[in-house]
Amino acid sequence: MEGFYWLLLQTLPLLTACAAVFFILGWRWRGQTPGLPTPAEPTEQIDTADMEAAAARKERDTARALEAEVRSALANTQTELQEALDRQTQLQKEVLRLSDEQKETQQRLQTTQSELEQARAHPPSEAATTSVPASEADKKTRSSRNPKGSASSKGKSTKPKAKKAAPRKK
Repeated sequence: MEGFYWLLLQTLPLLTACAAVFFILGWRWRGQTPGLPTPAEPTEQIDTADMEAAAARKERDTARALEAEVRSALANTQTELQEALDRQTQLQKEVLRLSDEQKETQQRLQTTQSELEQARAHPPSEAATTSVPASEADKKTRSSRNPKGSASSKGKSTKPKAKKAAPRKK
């Protein structure tokens, strides 16, 4: 039995060294993913990282330029929108003013028509027409109406024309 111990003692370091080598190789093999290349040298990794960083910076600069363009287009659109809203408000005020003016004119027309009907129903005598002075209200009414030979009787309007909208700039 002494020979067996001697053999075991001689082979034990060799078997331990073989087990350690197989363990290390197996650990490396297990850590690798099949189909992927082995890692490149550190300088190659640095070069690829630099190229990727440069591409990312270029994309970022392009995105910033596009963002600036979009912001300027948005500002222009908002300016145009504000101008359009101001113009709309102005036109709404003009419509309200013209509506009020139309109502006043219709009331004056009805008043004048009723006065005309009363005058036709009761014609005044010639003496009463020449001796009665015109009242202040009649003078204002007559002055607001256009006498013969004025611009409106010739087909021309005395109202100021509305300004044309300025062409939109793009």
